[in-house]
Amino acid sequence: MFKNLLLNNLPLKLMSVFIAVILWLSLVTGEFQEISLYVPVKLTNIPDGYVAVTDEHLINIHAKGPKSLVNEEKFGDVSIDFDVSGMKPGYNNAIISLKNIKMPPGIQVMDIQPAAIEIIVDSLILKQMKVAPTFIGEPASGYKVGSVNVFPESVQVKAAKSKIESQNTVETLPVNLSDKRDPITYSIGMKSYEGIQEYNPQQVEVFVVFKEDIQEKEFKDIPVRAVMLPHGLKAKILDTVTLKVSGRIDLLQEDVIKSELYPTVDMSGVKTKGKYLRKLNLNDSKMFKVLSVEPAKVRVEVVNEEVLRD
Repeated sequence: MFKNLLLNNLPLKLMSVFIAVILWLSLVTGEFQEISLYVPVKLTNIPDGYVAVTDEHLINIHAKGPKSLVNEEKFGDVSIDFDVSGMKPGYNNAIISLKNIKMPPGIQVMDIQPAAIEIIVDSLILKQMKVAPTFIGEPASGYKVGSVNVFPESVQVKAAKSKIESQNTVETLPVNLSDKRDPITYSIGMKSYEGIQEYNPQQVEVFVVFKEDIQEKEFKDIPVRAVMLPHGLKAKILDTVTLKVSGRIDLLQEDVIKSELYPTVDMSGVKTKGKYLRKLNLNDSKMFKVLSVEPAKVRVEVVNEEVLRD
């Protein structure tokens, strides 16, 4: 009977053995390929009332295996696991061994960097901490942040004692200010910190009000025009002026200044040619505030229109 069982489907059984041997030989004698991975650290079985943290979040592992396996594996599930349940409170030096590494079968670990990490097992505490909003992007041209208010101003933090003992503020995730000029309100979450497990509340309201970005700027060699000159006479302005003005930063451009303030001298009342000293006049402007004018009077040479044409 045993002989019959052994000989039953013998060709199929021999073929199975042959295929298994071929596969084994391909693994043993096949071409090997090396690979370098950055593997995340996972801390498991943390006791109630405690938190475990480490500054080493990714470990560099150098491994090798048959080329066929290396090419097929995605390595997405590879991790380095540490059971924290047996660690004492405080600082623990944890050596990374092969038993900590969840590597696919057939892949051989050759090197681990770093070879050990420091794991802090600490008690959890509750602490009230002030909220500091953070920002990205720039407001619309000519505007800047005027005021910022946060509600609530503080949040309760559940975290590792050693991580937040000397820390009094926590930051929000960035609030985007790009091209903003009108008041905005954002409901925003809190930044993730090593050792912080929980925020209460998890989000805060950030209110931002913008204002015009007013700055000062000096413009030199601004030309002056003569106006109200009687017919038959022409004027040549012998001086340029320097204007110091304040205004919205995006408008502080020379061509805008010339157009808006339009420096002139009033030549009405001049009857004959000659040289005159005339007071400089500027247009009233809601865009700019004139801080200084140099000189306050400019020299004007008046000639007959025919002479100037020649």
